Amino acid sequence: MNKEILEFSKVNINKHLNLLILLMCISLVSCNSKKAEPEFSDAIRINQIGFYPNSVKQFVVADVQVETFAVVNEKDEVVYTGKLINKGIWNISGEQVFLGDFSSVISEGKYYILIDNKLKSYSFQIKKEIYTDALNAAIKSFYFQRASMPIEEQYGGVYSRKAGMLDDNCLFHPSSGHSVGSLNSPGGWFDAGDYGKYVVNASFSVGQMLHLVEEYPNLIADGQLNIPESGNGESDLMNELKYELNWILTMQDTDGGVYHKLTAKNFSGFIMPEAYNLQRMIIGKGTAATLNFAAVLAQAVRLESAKNPEWSQKALIAAEKAWEWAVKNPKLAYKNPEDVVTGPYDDILFSDDFYWAATELYLTTRNEIYLNYLLENKEEYIHQLTNSWKFFVRNNAFHSLIENKENLNEELKLYVTKGQIKLADEILEKISKNPYKIALETFEWGSNSDILNQAMILCFAHKLSNDEKYLIGAEQINDYIFGKNATRYSFLTGYGSKQVKFPHHRISGADGVENPIPGFIVGGPNKDKQDSNEVKYLSSFPAKAYVDVEASYASNEVCLNWNAPAIYVLGYLQQHRK
Repeated sequence: MNKEILEFSKVNINKHLNLLILLMCISLVSCNSKKAEPEFSDAIRINQIGFYPNSVKQFVVADVQVETFAVVNEKDEVVYTGKLINKGIWNISGEQVFLGDFSSVISEGKYYILIDNKLKSYSFQIKKEIYTDALNAAIKSFYFQRASMPIEEQYGGVYSRKAGMLDDNCLFHPSSGHSVGSLNSPGGWFDAGDYGKYVVNASFSVGQMLHLVEEYPNLIADGQLNIPESGNGESDLMNELKYELNWILTMQDTDGGVYHKLTAKNFSGFIMPEAYNLQRMIIGKGTAATLNFAAVLAQAVRLESAKNPEWSQKALIAAEKAWEWAVKNPKLAYKNPEDVVTGPYDDILFSDDFYWAATELYLTTRNEIYLNYLLENKEEYIHQLTNSWKFFVRNNAFHSLIENKENLNEELKLYVTKGQIKLADEILEKISKNPYKIALETFEWGSNSDILNQAMILCFAHKLSNDEKYLIGAEQINDYIFGKNATRYSFLTGYGSKQVKFPHHRISGADGVENPIPGFIVGGPNKDKQDSNEVKYLSSFPAKAYVDVEASYASNEVCLNWNAPAIYVLGYLQQHRK
């Protein structure tokens, strides 16, 4: 090769090499200049279902020092920017809490929160009727708890199962007052994660949901839930409640007293209902069960008498007979016999049970006997936390009186009006001071029912006053249930981005289906952690004392009286925010 050609080749090679280096540099600069994809951060706690367009919209950032945030739509466009407010340290969770508010964003769509230009929240929606699916699922969870019948595929889908607990030959335990014989007591719902049926909790829970039926009888339409009774011309919610009420009716003794519970002596293992092989028994009899029986049946009669007069007449006779028995036996407390370890639902104070029974019987019959009892035996207007079946009974009475205040004399009307507003204002005051914008500072067994009962109190204050502040308070509490909490979980199975997967629920644990039955509220954080040593909690802070494992009955069990207030609150918000 001659010298000229060689030099020409070197020049071209150098040119191409320089060009290649330049292109690589441009490419590298271009790559580096691209905006990094934001990463999910569990420091951002938000309602994972979403918000109504006209709702207050808030979220929490924990332990991340930031000053501003952005709301980003599904096209990755920033639609709103705002400042985070430092709310200080919440001692109950051990976190430094920052609060963000984007209530002015009202356009329907899917969004996420972006902080520090690199951390994002779970996605959520803004839309009308945002809670329709969650509400339907929360009600239908009771269908999946039905005893004595199969759950057919056309109604239950992958959660279909065979019948279990026919309860057609339940032996009397000596504590029932009978030494021989048996009782036919089919139907009703399993109370919780176990297979027991308990009159006290059944009556209380049905009573809470009957408030929603009384206020908005058409909110849950016929056919809305796809249950066997759908298409009979009556609300599916009322149909479901009647399945439990019909079982409750079977639990009355011939003298008017009511048996306490239908369980075996011990809890079963995590098996399906059809595999259950323990002897079912009628256990106990007492004042609490009898009065709660009288109250809920009288309440149901008020709603059913026009449509089902024959059933209503039977139920009212049973309710009044129960009242008469309780008046003669005013202090008969239930206690688990030595050979029984299933749920006790025990109580020794019955003034609130008498008050609820008298309330419902008066509102249904207008008999002055019951009115005189109410006027002579006023209950203190308070909300006691923990064991709502025991302590929220008086509030069931207050709420029925509020619903029917046009039928009250001035003294009683003034009492419940002033009492409810005062109680609700106390809850709002606590919300205003709490970094998470909730009113609960004590996390015990079933804390989620405590917080939902607070929301229920606010709903009734809104009903009385039509003051927007009470509805806002109920929404702020509801946000907690769906993820704006220190655990980051959405506490309704099947809903939210961070879902509960392993509730303490025998059917969900034994059915072979990957995900639990949807629609159950789990108990929530519980500082007392009464589980066995095999359950390991990840935090010592009360607001974080929750673990999503099947064995944790203290924090992760399902129960009728935890779903009941959720259904009322979701239904009330649907009615007033749609």
